[in-house]
Formats: sequence, C-alpha cells, structure tokens
Amino acid sequence: MTTNQKIKLRMYLGTRNFVSQNEATAKAIPKFAASYANLLSTIEEIQLIGEAQGINKTGLTLDKNKLKKNLISLAVKYSNKVAIFAKLAQNDTLLKEVKFNESELNRISEVTLRDRVKIIYDKAEANLGNLAEQGLTPDTQKKFLELITAFNNALETPRTGITEKSKATQKLLVLFDKADAEIEIMDMAASSAKDEYPDFFNAYKTSRKLVDSNSGTLALRAAARELTNGEPVVGATFIFKHESPKALASSGNGEVVKKTSKKGNFHVKSMTAGNYKVVISKKGYKEKEVSVTVTEGERLELMVELEKV
Repeated sequence: MTTNQKIKLRMYLGTRNFVSQNEATAKAIPKFAASYANLLSTIEEIQLIGEAQGINKTGLTLDKNKLKKNLISLAVKYSNKVAIFAKLAQNDTLLKEVKFNESELNRISEVTLRDRVKIIYDKAEANLGNLAEQGLTPDTQKKFLELITAFNNALETPRTGITEKSKATQKLLVLFDKADAEIEIMDMAASSAKDEYPDFFNAYKTSRKLVDSNSGTLALRAAARELTNGEPVVGATFIFKHESPKALASSGNGEVVKKTSKKGNFHVKSMTAGNYKVVISKKGYKEKEVSVTVTEGERLELMVELEKV
C-alpha cells in the first residue's frame, strides 16, 4: 500500500467513525446510507489486502534467512572435510574449488551462495568413498541436498511473491477507485441535505479531510542482535549502498550510513526506493552482507544477527 493510499484509508476510517456515531441522521439522507454500506465493505477488503501484504513479506524473509543460516553452517562443515581430503591428496584444484569460510559465504549474493554450496555438495558426492571416515555418507548427502533444494525454493518464492504483490496492487487500485466513487455520492447526498442537517453536514466535511500524518513515518527500522544470545549489538555500522546507477548519480555515492544505538537499533526516516546492498560491521564481530528492498510507502523491518569472531 502506498503512502497516498494509507492517507486515504485513514480518511475513510475517520468518515466511517463519524457516520457510525450519527447513524440515525445518515440513514435519513437519501442515497447516503446505501453508498456508506458499500464503502464499509470496500474498506474491509482494503484492510485485508494490506494485512496480507505485511504478513507475507515478513514470513518469506524469516523463512529464507533461517534456511540461509543453516545452509551456510552445514556448507562450512562440508567444505572443511572435503578440503582436508584435498590437502592430503595434494589436489590443489579440488582444494581451491571447495575451500570457503563462513564470512565468505555470508558476503556473497544468495544466488552465488546457492551455486557455491552446490559445488561443495557435488565434490563431496564425487569423493564420497574417501570421505566416509570423516562422517560423510549417502544419508548426510541426502540431508545436505534437501537443505540446498529448500534454500533454492526460497529464492524462487519471491518471484511468486512479486506476482502476488502485483495482483494485490492492481486490486487495491480498483478498490480505492470504488471507495472514492462511494465517497463522492455520499458528499453529494450530504450536501443536498445540509439545510436540513447543518451540524451533520459540517462535521461530515471535517471527517472527510485528507490528513497526511505520515510526516513521522519511517522508511526503515533496523536492529543488530548477537547470534548466540540475542542481546543488542551497540555501535554496529550499517552501510546501505543503492544498486541503481540513477540513484548513485543523483545522490553522490548512493550510500546511507547508520550506527546502532544503546538498544541495538536505529531508524531512517526517508530513503530512496529500490534495492540496496547492506554491509554490517562491528569490531569483534564477523562482517555481514545482506540485500534489502525499500518500497515507497512501506516501512522495512531489518534485523541482523552478528557472530563474534
């Protein structure tokens, strides 16, 4: 839902609250009550779509981040085991192909991570007979592949999410147009009855005003927590780098730099919409890189877990 749509929705809700408190008068005005009933059902549909958008976005992010964390942890274990075999076998090519640490895997993009982890899996599969003494078996390979597949599916899911979001966006446009049409009829009906109900008419006009109370809304709220215990990480630096060349050209280097407060968080009131690479660093912790998307009119919630060195 865009900022303007949220402002309109607040106006609809304000009008609804006023009319519900003056229902007897509203019912006495010809054509007013019918359009008001239609407005109520439209408001309900708008709110349902808005709630679904928020829930789906959060759920997809949490699921993917959890899978990514588990995949990296397992991939590092596999990497070390295959690297030991390569080292003992003096196979420098294999060693170079599979040797990755956790920090390296955290910094690369999610698509590259999937590909790198699949290479580790493939090399383990090709040398499974020599890795049995290190505990790698067909059963462990099966579990590793299942986790890779789950992560890959999580990468594909946002494409579905984008499609669903597009449908929801189009549906919202239709619903807001419908609500505006009902409001227009209510306006005309109230105006036609202003001589009979002057107090109702004047109060109704007040409830109909668009109030942009979004001056205090946030574009982004971010927090850093320690991986092992969930405690806030104070003074962690977040560097947001916009990926769009146009944004870079218009804003210099396209960077937003913030540090977490004593509570381990911070907020940004205004950010250019688009995709950002975010590098999070703090002395004594492993550097982390994530990708986020800032959408106009929506607040992004970003929480990262930092691991001590």
